Amino acid sequence: MSTNRQWMYNRLKDGLLNIEFLNGLEEFIQFALTHPERMDGMNIRCPCSMRRCSNRKFLSVDDVRYHVMKNGFVPNYYRWTSHGECWDDQGNTSVQLSDTIMENNFRSEANGRYHEMVLEGFGLPPQIESMEEAPNAEAQKLYEMLQAANEELWPGCNKHTKLSTVARLMNMKLEHHFSVKCFDQIIEFVKEVLPEDNVLPDNFYKTKKLIEGLGLPVEKIDCCRNNCMIYWSGDGELQECKFCQLPRYKRTVNSLTKQVVQKPYKKMYYFPLTPRLQRLYASDATAPHMRWHAEHEYEEGVMHHPSDSPAWKHFNACYPLFGLEIRNVMLGLSTDGFQPFGQSGQQYSSWPIILTPYNLPPWLCMKSEYMFLTVIVSGPNNPKFKIDIFLQPLIEELKQLWNMGVETYDVDKKQNFLMRENYLKLKEQHSSQYVGSDHVEGDGGTINEDQLFITAAGGWQGSRVYGLGSAASSAFFQIGTGGTSTNVPSSQSPEWKKEIEAKFKEKYNSLQKLVEDQNQMIAQMLDEL
Repeated sequence: MSTNRQWMYNRLKDGLLNIEFLNGLEEFIQFALTHPERMDGMNIRCPCSMRRCSNRKFLSVDDVRYHVMKNGFVPNYYRWTSHGECWDDQGNTSVQLSDTIMENNFRSEANGRYHEMVLEGFGLPPQIESMEEAPNAEAQKLYEMLQAANEELWPGCNKHTKLSTVARLMNMKLEHHFSVKCFDQIIEFVKEVLPEDNVLPDNFYKTKKLIEGLGLPVEKIDCCRNNCMIYWSGDGELQECKFCQLPRYKRTVNSLTKQVVQKPYKKMYYFPLTPRLQRLYASDATAPHMRWHAEHEYEEGVMHHPSDSPAWKHFNACYPLFGLEIRNVMLGLSTDGFQPFGQSGQQYSSWPIILTPYNLPPWLCMKSEYMFLTVIVSGPNNPKFKIDIFLQPLIEELKQLWNMGVETYDVDKKQNFLMRENYLKLKEQHSSQYVGSDHVEGDGGTINEDQLFITAAGGWQGSRVYGLGSAASSAFFQIGTGGTSTNVPSSQSPEWKKEIEAKFKEKYNSLQKLVEDQNQMIAQMLDEL
């Protein structure tokens, strides 16, 4: 293979596509097709310069060819690392081993860790570590805003920064219910007291803009009063429910302007997940811990973390491309209802949806600051079986993160990478008498916190599930996206223990056979090499 790839950025000649570029493009496509471990079925990563592609999106070969001919390659992609090319210490291409692995159909079934072991045995790096990179545009914007907000309130001020002062003032406004006019007058007076070269914002509007820039987005979505639907996506312009025909808005009179305005009868709050996951990698305090699940010491027979369970390992074996990037995020989803006005006697049920990144070690992922509130289903009525209606924005975002991923900057590695996610689907059915206790009523009986089971590929695995408290964690989890839910048999049934042991043994034997087959393939490959 030619190492001179200047043709990649000589796309046009005399206004037409360069013949050398077209020949090189076909060479690239053939190379990408010989590395199925970097493909998604029959699709390959598109290396065109479009922002939504740039080696992030999988497309068919014809679409990739068209995109590259139209837009050219992503800048500085002389090394085709996203398509399976390895480089040795001298910078020479090393693809012979990958070709041999492909011919033996090794990567289509073997676990990513076995692949790394074989590469190490031949003196090749198991993972290609890129050089340090500058933050992407979104991360750089965040760092610049933090740097600007953390500047001294005036030259020589050591007690407060611009950000800390603004945060303190906004907190006082919230606690004491200052009006905007009162807040502006306080700001004006404080600026007169401070030195003339201070950087305090002039009014509430500028203060709010500063805080909004550093904060995280939130979406307010109108809902049907009967929880039939949400006015979102294609239904965002509807004026009445398409199921019960109740109106979306109620007419009220503004007490200040005396004008008639329309307010929604009910609304939910959605907090996008992607920016918060990106900030876990943008912070020096959390970025190293996001790899703990793959780098911690594993003790045989002991499950320190959900990543030690057979279910987690089975998923990585089924989706090796996902498991190969240890910075991809595994999420746990949990929910529980509560009554915020319980002491007043008012019946009002609200349901928060919580997501927890299980990449973090156990002593961090169970802390409140890493339990991400993503959806608030407002009351006053319990959504019951209609709760999936309110999960639509979250599921859509999770699907995008799984299918396309998002460019994220890892401040610890000083690298940009394509972050994807997988989630644990939750099925909760609480009985009111157990809320706040260690029990939850399931389909077939009452199960306690020590009788939880992770459903993976149709099998049962006894484990203790990490979740939001004992009541919220007492639920049925299903890992991956292709499994099927199974009802839990009653704990009072005499066949309970036998049925569980039989299903667990069946699952254990199938995993054991998978490991044996992988070992045989490795031995056969080594003999042929």
